[in-house]
Amino acid sequence: MSARSRAQSSTNAKEQIEAALNARRDALANAQMQERLNAEAIDVTLPGRGRGVGGIHPVMRSWQRIEEIFRSIGFDVADGPEIETDWTNFTALNSPENHPARSMQDTFYIDGKDTEGKQLLLRTHTSPMQVRYARMNKPPIKVIAPGRTYRVDSDATHSPMFHQVEGLWIAEDISFADLKGVYL
Repeated sequence: MSARSRAQSSTNAKEQIEAALNARRDALANAQMQERLNAEAIDVTLPGRGRGVGGIHPVMRSWQRIEEIFRSIGFDVADGPEIETDWTNFTALNSPENHPARSMQDTFYIDGKDTEGKQLLLRTHTSPMQVRYARMNKPPIKVIAPGRTYRVDSDATHSPMFHQVEGLWIAEDISFADLKGVYL
């Protein structure tokens, strides 16, 4: 065999060995990948994950319960904006201009005005929702108005935001006895 034939034979053997090694490396890598995929596979027949720990906030739970109780005795539930006009929050409720509740110390006024040029503020009670409801519905009216309200309080025993529920019942032959019957 000539030197050239031996060199060619050596190159062929080297290429065959490298091809065999590369094939084996690929086979091992594929086997490892398949093993990893099998280990990470999702079994769709298993039951789903349970809900996380948690629940409804106690204030919201109370709010929902109050609505449920009043709905069960025939009341509607009114909802409305937390930003009101001075007219809806005070004037429509017969609170005169000099009423203490309109004071800057009792009310959060907002810079700017509504589209009609009326002063805006965070509602100080949920009565504005009753005003809106009464303007849109004819008697008999039987509604509660739960919601967040805002008043400036500067001591540690009060929060500037609190929850309130008010009721409005307008109909013929309604008396305080009916009110007492609702609350007992």
